[in-house]
Amino acid sequence: MSTSARDITLAELGLDSAIVNTPSTQPRVSSSEDRGIPSSTQKLYDILQELVSTFSPSHRLDELLRSLAALTRQATLVDLCVVMLMESANGQMIMQMSSPDLRERGVNVVPLEIDQHLWEKLCASREPRQLPALNIHEQEQLNPLKNVQYEALLIIPLTAQNDCVGLINCYSSKSLDFSAEDQLLLSTIAIQASLAIQNRLLRDAPAQVNSIKMFFDDLLSGKSDIEESLRGRAAYLGCDLTTPHVMVTLTMAQLLENTGQRDASTSGEENQSSRFTRTATLTKRLIQGNFPGSLVDERENMLFCIIPLDRDITGGGLKSWLDELVQQVENEQHIRMFAGVSNICNDIGEYFRGFAEAEEALRIGQCFKQQARSTYFNELGIYRYLYAFACSNDLHDSYLEQIATIARYDKGHKRAELLDTLELYLEHGGNIKDTSEQLGVHRNTLTQRIERLQSLCTVNIEQYYNRLPLLAAIKIHRLRAPGV
Repeated sequence: MSTSARDITLAELGLDSAIVNTPSTQPRVSSSEDRGIPSSTQKLYDILQELVSTFSPSHRLDELLRSLAALTRQATLVDLCVVMLMESANGQMIMQMSSPDLRERGVNVVPLEIDQHLWEKLCASREPRQLPALNIHEQEQLNPLKNVQYEALLIIPLTAQNDCVGLINCYSSKSLDFSAEDQLLLSTIAIQASLAIQNRLLRDAPAQVNSIKMFFDDLLSGKSDIEESLRGRAAYLGCDLTTPHVMVTLTMAQLLENTGQRDASTSGEENQSSRFTRTATLTKRLIQGNFPGSLVDERENMLFCIIPLDRDITGGGLKSWLDELVQQVENEQHIRMFAGVSNICNDIGEYFRGFAEAEEALRIGQCFKQQARSTYFNELGIYRYLYAFACSNDLHDSYLEQIATIARYDKGHKRAELLDTLELYLEHGGNIKDTSEQLGVHRNTLTQRIERLQSLCTVNIEQYYNRLPLLAAIKIHRLRAPGV
């Protein structure tokens, strides 16, 4: 039972009054007693028939939702039925309709932010006759009525094509007990309603989706004469360009568990595409939920994002959040995700440059990151200057040959770590004390490693004129051999 400091009971809300039907849709459920059929399943079947009649394209979305709330309440004999839909703009579940109407009744209705684990549970495929088994904490997370007392809560996901478009919450002042047949028809009602709702949303969505895509198309064109227009269009889409932003690009790639999976069948490729789409949708909702006012455009296996930093002007919190996000995606979805982040943009005239920075950070970051994570443009350092050369020039010189020799030695000797040691040693200007502290090893251990390195190299690593070419060769080697 849900409680709070200022609870409102179902009786106080006057929810024992008769169900009020809308003029546009008058549900009339035939009496099962007239047919001599006492089963509640018959009543649910009648409800389904009546609901299907509201799926006509002539009915608006609000009419469909109003009928869905009223008919579901009538079918389940509960005190209150609430219908919520997922808002793509902010990634929150918002109450759209209730039966009876809760407006002006003093009910505290809050938008829901659903964590990824619970979201996947709601989206997961189940047997047709089963509703999801939710514990008390999950039910509370899915309850938007924070000051209403109830004895029992039945939550019915509105799921279409493995995507949860909304929820039907049924509140009762008495215990609820539904048979397997009742659950079957309730889930059938939910499936049919979900498809109808999704069709309405898809019918209404193209204008906004196209607006976002066209906005990003124009923004990425770099045309300076449309900046004022872009400011107004961004405001219409819910993005305030007067605050600092960063541009973020994310890309997804399949994380294969073994080499044999590379020869996947067509069905496997379709499943991969489905996982990419689902992961992109979840990521978009997480970004917009954690950073309100963000704009996200999905293109193939990439997401282009404009993220406000009004509460995190340095972007440090965003970096930590992105690192956790991409690692979570890899662990849970088995999809490798990388993120590139621009410098802070304070004016729309800098956004085109910002996306160029984000894409370069993404492209280079994928080369030398062993694990999925985010890369900031201002972290690239010397890699930014060497990347083009490493990609376009495949010639080798004596310095690159030295590095290749060391890399082969590391590969054949577990925990040798000679290449990492040489890199830090050169970056610290040959300082033994600083390098050993950075590596976390004793000075004698470092000295032994340097001696081993010198035995593998034909050039003197202690000569100053060899240090910069060797360091550059290590960076180029890492760019050419990702994961090294």
